[in-house]
Amino acid sequence: MITVELELKHLHHLRVVAKAGSLNRAAAQLVLPQPALSRELRRIEQLLGDELFERDRTGVRPTAFGQLILDYADGILAHTAKIGSDLAHQCAHRTKALRVGWSATALSGLLLDALDVTGYGDQAEIRTAESTAEMLEWFGRGELDLAVLSEQCEVPLPANTGRVDLSDDPLLIMLPDWHPLASRQSVQLAELEHERWISSTGPDRCREFLKRVCRPFGFSPQIAHHVSVSGPRDEIVRYQGDVTLVQTLRPLAPGVVHRPISDLLMRTSHFLLYREDSPIAARIDVLAGLITDAYWEGRRGERVPSRTFPAGLPRLATRTS
Repeated sequence: MITVELELKHLHHLRVVAKAGSLNRAAAQLVLPQPALSRELRRIEQLLGDELFERDRTGVRPTAFGQLILDYADGILAHTAKIGSDLAHQCAHRTKALRVGWSATALSGLLLDALDVTGYGDQAEIRTAESTAEMLEWFGRGELDLAVLSEQCEVPLPANTGRVDLSDDPLLIMLPDWHPLASRQSVQLAELEHERWISSTGPDRCREFLKRVCRPFGFSPQIAHHVSVSGPRDEIVRYQGDVTLVQTLRPLAPGVVHRPISDLLMRTSHFLLYREDSPIAARIDVLAGLITDAYWEGRRGERVPSRTFPAGLPRLATRTS
């Protein structure tokens, strides 16, 4: 007997698959492994008793039965989205808290400094996430007002969410300070072929990203440790001798070194996301200016003032959904 019940997320996934026309593209949009999405689709079809999509080399298309289910799904999801939006709107008016997402990016601390400088620090309510995917879901449900994120690829922008691009910088490699390559000013990625690597756990598919980075250089990384984004990377590198990719402004821990990878062109983009209907939206350019000023002062090795309001803040271009 099939005991799985049809959930709202299943309807959402079906709609994404139909719109994308491909399981691979749909999985990328949903930040899910393609095999997992394929298995979920099979379970839904077993539950409903018929095929929902025709599959061939060009992609997938809804069957007549599948289109019927999709029509129902559109109506159900539209109603639930309105309920969620109305509830989020009411919650936003019941609280003065500024809901700030904290992610594993070197710029999150600069965001908190900027909030203090602009007088919003006392209102900040910090919410931590273990992945970019989780953070984007919170924005989509209206549960966050503001966050700094860092990614190596384009991310989908949730509804009613604006984006300000802050900066981008190269990825570095973290090595133990006793490693033979630690004495070098820079390394090449191919020189790390036989190292033991650290990858992050969670739905952001960091393992696949690391393999994608190394593939053009002729090797697949030997991943020895899977840790959370807030896990003990520094300690594993220092004591186990493994290596991992890090952001440029990541604080340097004792016993490790950060070195540029001279032949790796991939860069990390840092950006500010905000709810367009949040009171903070009116000050987003000021916050972005403070963060970018502090970022470049950090890149130049200067002391970053955390309580002084810089004059002549630049107005940065924003992108909205």
